[in-house]
Amino acid sequence: MRDAPFLDAAPPPPAVPPRQLRPFIPHGEPYTEAPLSAGTWAAHGGVALLPLGTVWAATRVGGDTRLGANAAEAAAGTVLASLPGRFLFVHPSYPLGRQMELEVGAFGATMVVTPPIAALGTWGMGEVAFGDSQDRGHAYLGALGGATVGMLLGIAAHEGLRHLAGTSERLDFLRQYLAFSLIGSGATVGYQWSRTPTPRH
Repeated sequence: MRDAPFLDAAPPPPAVPPRQLRPFIPHGEPYTEAPLSAGTWAAHGGVALLPLGTVWAATRVGGDTRLGANAAEAAAGTVLASLPGRFLFVHPSYPLGRQMELEVGAFGATMVVTPPIAALGTWGMGEVAFGDSQDRGHAYLGALGGATVGMLLGIAAHEGLRHLAGTSERLDFLRQYLAFSLIGSGATVGYQWSRTPTPRH
């Protein structure tokens, strides 16, 4: 004969669904692999069109209307700008004391040397590969001015996109090279605006 069940026995607890595991993030550390929102992706895509539009604008402001030549000049300026320009985007996780001083010093020095180097790349490509200017010094100064404006726009675009991305470091490489390409394309616009091509015989 079976024992009768206790009338006051508690029912078994309901089954608990398994919890989704998340990456372990130490306390105080940013989540650098956080996914980006659709709006952030769209903002990155929109900013990526700016250097292309700037190169096209360079074909309209100067005497050289060849898109390939202007693109090559912008690419040369972009590559040279990326050499010192990487220090424009150094952000220590915990900038304190001496580390903050070094960051500010590196940022200031990079802002000084990046435009002349980028302008040299654009100017050199234009003068050597696509024809001399009648006044080379004036053409270089134009490229220098354009590179300086492009650097300021590039820093603003990078920081704006970085703000949208939050703690996520996804697309950080793209953000930096968008800034460098704005420097190179800006140098190209300034170069084409200020130069007077040597007449071909």
